[in-house]
This record gives sequence, C-alpha cells and structure tokens, in this order.
Amino acid sequence: MAQEKKPPMSEPATTKRPSDHPHPALKLRYTLQGYTRLIYKMALSPDGLTLASPSLDSTIRLWNCTTGEAGLRLKGHAGAVQCTAWSPDGKLIASAGGSDYTVNLWDARSGDLYLTLHGQGNPVLSIAWCPGGNLLATGSFDGIVRLWDVEKESARVLKRHTDSIYGVAWSPDGRWLCSASGDRTVQLWDAASADPVRTLRGHLDMVLCLAWSPDQSHIASGSTDRTIRIWDSETGQQKYVLEGHTDWVLSASFLDSGRLLASLGANGAVRVWRTDTWTEVMHIDHIGGRSILSNLAVHPISPLMVTPGQERGEVKIWDLDCGLLRSCQPAVPTVFYVNAKAVLLGDSGVGKSGLGIRIAEGKFRHTAGSTHGAEFWHFPAQRLPGLPSNVEGELTLWDLAGQPEYRLTHQLFLDDTDAALLLFDCSDANDPFRGVPYWAKVLKKHAPAHVAKFLISARCDVSPVTVDRREINQVLAQHGLDDYFKTSASTGEGSSCFSTTCARPFRGTVCRGAARPFCSR
Repeated sequence: MAQEKKPPMSEPATTKRPSDHPHPALKLRYTLQGYTRLIYKMALSPDGLTLASPSLDSTIRLWNCTTGEAGLRLKGHAGAVQCTAWSPDGKLIASAGGSDYTVNLWDARSGDLYLTLHGQGNPVLSIAWCPGGNLLATGSFDGIVRLWDVEKESARVLKRHTDSIYGVAWSPDGRWLCSASGDRTVQLWDAASADPVRTLRGHLDMVLCLAWSPDQSHIASGSTDRTIRIWDSETGQQKYVLEGHTDWVLSASFLDSGRLLASLGANGAVRVWRTDTWTEVMHIDHIGGRSILSNLAVHPISPLMVTPGQERGEVKIWDLDCGLLRSCQPAVPTVFYVNAKAVLLGDSGVGKSGLGIRIAEGKFRHTAGSTHGAEFWHFPAQRLPGLPSNVEGELTLWDLAGQPEYRLTHQLFLDDTDAALLLFDCSDANDPFRGVPYWAKVLKKHAPAHVAKFLISARCDVSPVTVDRREINQVLAQHGLDDYFKTSASTGEGSSCFSTTCARPFRGTVCRGAARPFCSR
C-alpha cells in the first residue's frame, strides 16, 4: 500500500574538485562529500546524469554528476539503506533497507515517496529493475529472491539458495534473472515462470556480485574467493576465471557497451579488463571500498565510473578514456591456464583402462582384469595438439569402472565433465552397443550442457568392428553423440586423432588474467 508522502529534504553537502589522475585513462571529476556514515550500493540514472547514493544514516542522496552538486535527500527508511536501483525510464528510484524490511519507490524528479512494498521479512541486500520496468527483483538476507509486480504490489517468492543473496541481475531482454549467494552459487531463473533454470557452481566462497553483459552472452560474478568468473549465459559453462584481486571482489560491472569489465576489491583496488581478450588493462590501488555492500556504479555506455572514496561517506566520480583502455597493453604479463575433465564410460571389459593408459601415458601396458572403483590421470595440456604454445594447464582423464554396482556412484562424477568417451565392444556381434544407451542417458541428465560426447570402439586390433558406418551414424544421432573414433590401445591406432579431439574442451575455456589466473571449465 502507498504510504503518506513525505517531503524530500535538502541538507548541506560539499563538493571538492581534485586533480587526481592515477592512470592515463582515469581522471577524477569530483569528490562528493556530505555523509558521515558508510555509503552502500550506489546507482546511476539511465542517462548517467544523476547518482543515487544510499547510506547507513537511513537516507539516499541524489547528486548531479555533471556539476557535482548535491540534490535531494530522500528520507523514509527506518534504518540503513543498503541498495538502490533506477527504473529503466529513470522516473522512479527503488531503495531497500536493512532493518525496516521494506522496499521504497521514490519519484526521482520530486523526491516524494511514491510507494512502499511490505513483506520482505529480512534485510534486503540487493535490488534490480527488470529492463521492461514492470518487475523489481530483490535479494535478501534469508536467501530468498522476490519478484515484485509494482502495479499489483505483490511478490513471487523464489527459493533455491541456502544463504544470503548479495546480488541480483537481469538479462538485457528481461527474460532471465540471476542471483548471487553466500552459498557459493549463482542461480538462473526464468522470470516468467519464476522457476530455477540452472545453478552455476565454481566459486570457492561467497558470491557477492553479478553483472550481465549487454549482448547477453556472458555473466560475470565476483566472490570472496578473490576471483571473477565469466559464465556462458546460454549453457552455464564457466568460460574464464580472472585472478588478480588480493581481497574480496565486491562489485563487477560491464561498461563501454560491454567491451570492458570493471571490478572493485574490498581493499579499494579497481581493475579493468578487456572482454575480447579478458586481459587486465588497468589496476589502481586504494580508490575506495569500505564494506561488503560497497560497489562501483558505472554507465553501460557513457565513460563514467563512480566509486566509494577513501574517507568514510565520500564518493568519487571518474571520467574514463575507454578507447585508451581498449588499446592498452596488459597491465601485467598475461599467463594462460586451462584445465578440462574427460571421462571413460562403458560396460566392464570394453577396454577403458588400456585406452586411458595409451592416452595419458602414450604407451601400451597390460592391465590385470577390470578396474574397480575409478582411476584417473593428470597430464599437461601441452601434450594435446592444436593448443597455443603459451597455454599452461592439464587434462584430467577418469576411468570409471563399468560394473553395475558402481553406476549410481559414478553418476556423481559427471556434473563437471567436459568430454565423455563412450566405449563399446566391437567384437560383440549380438549387442555391440551394450551400455551406450545407459551412459548417454546418464550424461544427458547429469553432465553439463557443453559436454562433448564421443563414441569409441576400442581394441580394434583384437577384433574387427562388426558394425558398419550406417549403424554407427544411427547411434550418434539417436543419443546426441558428437563423433566416432576407432582405436587400439596396443597399436596406438586412433589415439592421435582422439588427442586432437580432447583439446576441444580447452578451446573455449582459455583464461586470460593477471597475477596468476587460471581456468576451470
């Protein structure tokens, strides 16, 4: 229900025009002062002309980014205001409090309180408007995402996370929502149905921030594990892991029409990355950053960035030379790290262990009976042909025992698989593809969408392949497999062709980063 409107308040504030120029592509426009308490998640208006800065003192201050002058001060929350968001048309500002459990909507022009949404039940840590303007997403301390229909003043409750929600972000087309949680995951949601679509796992600690690229192809997430992870939004595949921050990553935002990514660390460091190469092109220490709810406010197109200041209650507005940043050499030497996981699947006795030894060790070795449980090998990525010479990393190859008693357990090993080899017994004239339908079904259910799946006839030196290419093509089409290889662990036949195929998982997952970056699918 709408509450009684309260008049906005204008209170003294000061602006200092400094001469700070910490990087050739970064120039300080203004330092804004007027608060004595912490400033939390700020937001720029869609036209980039006005900044909304929420504070621990229960107010939101509006600032003119062109002149640096303080504007309206919005009062209506009973406690700290922890996050703000502008409606896509710039007419409304949404704000959420920490102790009053409410979401307030303000008239951006007059500063009047337009509407208060009740029913959160817990402090709100993140907020974002749908690009269409009809929905408002909030993430709260209780691990619940709420989708508010502003006109109906009602919310749908989205439950999947098991810890607090620190970030929410919409896809540019408004069809999807993603949420970042202290449970180490990013969750994708269908906005129309409010159903969970996919869970992105890879961070080693709390996920604090999210950003969706303007072309909708990537999601960036920052974490207390000090990394930024780049995800393919269509498949959920983790494409890149950017290292370099030495403290928690509090905020990450795309700017310059998605050609750059800026991030803020808890120690006040700002890093900027090129998104075509994912190389770091700017690193500035100690710009600002005071709490887990501090952030960067950037405009997706205009060369403007707003950061917390070094002093409590201080805000800095920066001009960016995005063209210079795009042309910059990497801020530090770039190292490429990759890894991928492949699994050997099939019924017992089809030759998985022998083929695994041939691929991993490059030689033939007799094995004593069938494998029980699982075996695995690590070997350098440099041994795989077709990879750049400056790539460092490894392939992990798993041999999963084919006995029926292991099947249920081995399904748990498939959720992070990049390549799967489905072996069949080419000497069995009655049922040569025995086991293939089962493992293809299990892969479809448990493996990531990006997994490459290959049909393998092993031990072709022992017995000729008893099926023709037409039958093989039918199996490939029926089970959604990518290719077929004829191999022999004893003679090495087919192993070189397969090694080239093993490099496929790497090609889309090379990580370019700074300090010591790495990539994990």
